[in-house]
Amino acid sequence: MKRIAQHKILVAGDSFDHCSEQVRRFFDLTSLVIYDCIEISEKQSISALDADFFQQIDDAEKSNLQTVQSLIRDLEKSGIATINNLQKIEQGYISKTLHILSHFMDGFIGIDSYFYNLLDDSHWLIEQRSTTIRNNPSPYWLLHLDCFSLSSKEAGILHL
Repeated sequence: MKRIAQHKILVAGDSFDHCSEQVRRFFDLTSLVIYDCIEISEKQSISALDADFFQQIDDAEKSNLQTVQSLIRDLEKSGIATINNLQKIEQGYISKTLHILSHFMDGFIGIDSYFYNLLDDSHWLIEQRSTTIRNNPSPYWLLHLDCFSLSSKEAGILHL
């Protein structure tokens, strides 16, 4: 098996194990991404009680932002500079690039999502959630996932 993705997933629960069960259930039920194996690393996961929690979320969000910026650069290189240019997109690499970019904005997890806020279905930590965590950190976890597939061609992105 080949590791094809890593995710940092924000979740809340009674314990690391409880949070892990929620994440596994989410991936079992979603048709957006399908992996043959998901390993959740307790060693690489972090509780909101840890002083580095928000820094790790910030770093993970920066990874998402880099992906978003790369997708935007690909669109710009193809001649998509304004919204009006969108009607010129032909099916292929550029339309898929726009599709992936839109998922970062609408909150659908994908293989390219590094940070995912499962609580708010978002690729970002919203301010209200940040405040809630700061006021009551004990149930919150940032879980580290390594995701594997028999082949990258078999990894489902919008496997409907």
